[in-house]
Amino acid sequence: MTNKDKAILQKIIAYIDDVAEYAKGLEFDSFLQDKKTMTACAFSVSQIGELAKELTEEAQGADKTPAPVGAPSLRKRALVWHTVSKSPLLKEGGTRFLRDGCLCGHVFCP
Repeated sequence: MTNKDKAILQKIIAYIDDVAEYAKGLEFDSFLQDKKTMTACAFSVSQIGELAKELTEEAQGADKTPAPVGAPSLRKRALVWHTVSKSPLLKEGGTRFLRDGCLCGHVFCP
């Protein structure tokens, strides 16, 4: 993993921390009603996406699942909420990747 990848992953983890803080204690319905929080989370998630595009292929891994195009507004909000609600898992994976160079945690991975 390059130094650039490490810097990008650290920025991504910082955005994940932001999202977790913004959405702390919220349920989906209250998230939908709180436009400021929803907008802040959506911005952070979009920044994560933009940063992820800058990662090398090695750091990006094999999962190249495209984002949904033309999703209805509620579906987009639900996708943001899904990402927000999973932020601790995202942070754990990013931190493990920075530390070990892989997401699986096996000692024999390159």
